[in-house]
Amino acid sequence: MNGKRLSCLALQETLGGHDAVAEAAIVAVDAPGGRGETLWAFVDPDPQIMASDVLGADLKGWMRREAGEEAVPAHIIFGPLPRTRSGEVLRPVLRRIAETGDPGDVSGLADTAVAARLAELRAEALA
Repeated sequence: MNGKRLSCLALQETLGGHDAVAEAAIVAVDAPGGRGETLWAFVDPDPQIMASDVLGADLKGWMRREAGEEAVPAHIIFGPLPRTRSGEVLRPVLRRIAETGDPGDVSGLADTAVAARLAELRAEALA
């Protein structure tokens, strides 16, 4: 990310500060061509807000204003986050989805359909 060290947790908290975001997770994956890392944001929008390209652009603008150009995710995927039965968000599943589109082992998830749906949305985002 242009030589700057950014904490995904700090960026996630910044993104979560937007009124339309119920919960968010940000992961960094290797950029194509080996040029640093790319940020992917997985966002569960507020139930009263409809996920759309307009909301995605607004969230990118929010990150640009609040944390700087380096903090803007390359991709924003809307949907519920994959959780264990105890409610913990499984960031490794999100990272694998962002990197390859394959969630990998999802046997520990409370709802395996969530990971499958996020993988579909990732494919649509890259199409």
